[in-house]
Amino acid sequence: MIVHDIYGYLRTEIAKVISDSWRRFRIPINWENIALGLEEPPIEKFGDISLPTYKFAKTMKTSPIELAKTASENLKLSFIKNVAIVGGYLNIFLNEGKIAEMLFNAIREYGDSFGFLKTGKIEKIVVEHTSANPVHPLHIGTARNAILGDTLARMLMKRGHKVQRRFYINDMGKQVAILAYGYMALGKPKPEGKPDHFFGTIYSITNAIIEIDRLKKEISEAKERGEREEYLRLQDELYDWLDALAKLEEKRKDFVEKLAKELSGRNHEKEILEIMRKYERREDEEVVRTIRFICEEVIEGFKETLSKVDIVFDKWDWESDLAWQSIVGNILDKARRSPYATTYKGAFALDLSYVQELREVREKIELPKSFKIPPLILQRSDGTTLYTTRDIAYSIVKFKEADKVINVIMSEQKLEQLQVRLALYALGFVREALNLIHYSYEIVKTPGAKMSGRKGRYVDFDSLIHEAITRAFYEVEKRNPELPRDEKEKIAKAVGIGALRYALVSISATKPLVFKWEDVLSFEKNSGPYIQYTYARAKNILKNFGEKVEFSKLNEIDYSVFEEDKTRRLLMTLTKFPWVFAKASDELKPELIVEYAGKLADSFNSFYAKIPVLAEKDYQRKLAKLMLVKASEIVLRNILSLLGIAAPERM
Repeated sequence: MIVHDIYGYLRTEIAKVISDSWRRFRIPINWENIALGLEEPPIEKFGDISLPTYKFAKTMKTSPIELAKTASENLKLSFIKNVAIVGGYLNIFLNEGKIAEMLFNAIREYGDSFGFLKTGKIEKIVVEHTSANPVHPLHIGTARNAILGDTLARMLMKRGHKVQRRFYINDMGKQVAILAYGYMALGKPKPEGKPDHFFGTIYSITNAIIEIDRLKKEISEAKERGEREEYLRLQDELYDWLDALAKLEEKRKDFVEKLAKELSGRNHEKEILEIMRKYERREDEEVVRTIRFICEEVIEGFKETLSKVDIVFDKWDWESDLAWQSIVGNILDKARRSPYATTYKGAFALDLSYVQELREVREKIELPKSFKIPPLILQRSDGTTLYTTRDIAYSIVKFKEADKVINVIMSEQKLEQLQVRLALYALGFVREALNLIHYSYEIVKTPGAKMSGRKGRYVDFDSLIHEAITRAFYEVEKRNPELPRDEKEKIAKAVGIGALRYALVSISATKPLVFKWEDVLSFEKNSGPYIQYTYARAKNILKNFGEKVEFSKLNEIDYSVFEEDKTRRLLMTLTKFPWVFAKASDELKPELIVEYAGKLADSFNSFYAKIPVLAEKDYQRKLAKLMLVKASEIVLRNILSLLGIAAPERM
């Protein structure tokens, strides 16, 4: 029997035997629960798989030692070498020869696809990610969104799902209206250079001028009222905006001067809201053409940036199309007829208080018990709709082609995403509400940098990519000065972009990510270059061997090789890949792949440093080691492909 998920199979078989052996205690424990309780010991001397029996002792009404002893007496499986009891822990040592045979048979069967364990339940899944407002270049924060979303899509596709990658173009929000306001005030100049950078500068300058005008007025009012603390707070805020404008003036003095003149004395808020209203209702063709032109230009800039890191989308969805095609109007009509329709702060809204108390909603949408959601405003008094209203409509559109939808969106939009799900439920879209996943992620922190898109302060993705490649070139040149320049540049591009992609998924999305170049481009510890370097090492060994490593020659190898510590550790690590991949894909945790990659690279490099492979005199021992090297090369390449990282054969 050829087993693909070796580690999962071992855990299942062990759990089943233990479950059967515990039947004499008359309180049965399902083998699935036992399998969940199995652990990987932190130290190798405690075995390969361990079961803390104290977790079950109270339920079984007996001692942990008795449970461990009963289980050990029955664990006579062929792949188990030894069983030891330490306190309440049942420590299981695997038979290296049997495990090696299982691993090599699986690789012979699945070849280069080894590890990509297919799911038994194929779903159509939409992954919507990046979806940055088309007002300035992609920055380091949206870069994390883009890399997370793309990696999730890659993992789910390899798992066997039918995945569609979508980008939502937010062209109806206030930010785009502010940009259009400034662009029209400038006389709609022809874009220069990369369009997202060009329009990003206009957006930041327009924001700065608007905010400076607002703050000057509020400072005067606070002074008249004698509110000293408020006056000082507003002064600090004004100085910050003035500083931002001064730096923007260094970029485009002509734009700053012209916008300051053209926007002077105007009612910014009123005019911006008017632009939003005209665009949503298509009442002014100039406004429609201008906003569409701006967004199309910025999106072209996005596409150019994303192509550098090998990210593509299957669909680009316009927010305005939802309104213009009556999809949003249909949602509003349905909402008005629902029992949850209400008025909140003078605007049309949905009262979601009853819905959020439903048991099914609290369990499946996982609402905290103390969490109270305010009424959701769907339409302003002037008739324009809100972002959330359009997001409800967009969710329904996505579900027309999906069983499940994953929205990769920052954690700060947690409330909005919960409101969307509750509103879907309230409006009768139960399937959609229960299968919409907010894949929340935290900010990226860059030590010493203070970021604000509105003020033009951000680390843009293009600059990040350029710096990564430049730094990688220096590292490649330092290690291989004899290489031709074009070869160095090719390797530097693969290493630099790989380093970025790896770093941005290396930490759980639920945690803030601190971006430091010394960690991102390290060749000595868990990083993109470190994994690529390890792959290149494995590839080099195989290249120097000069022959194809055939896994059909299992009867020609010396299995005692796998008893050596470094070799054994590498073998056991390799067997876990299909299990880790399936777990990471099903739980949407790419960081598990990264964590595993680091362990595998460490195991391989320890093996490489201590165990002679090509220098081995005995053919059977050499062949066994080469099979392990070939298995490592396949798994490392597959890990890199999941993460969207190139696998260079030379570093």
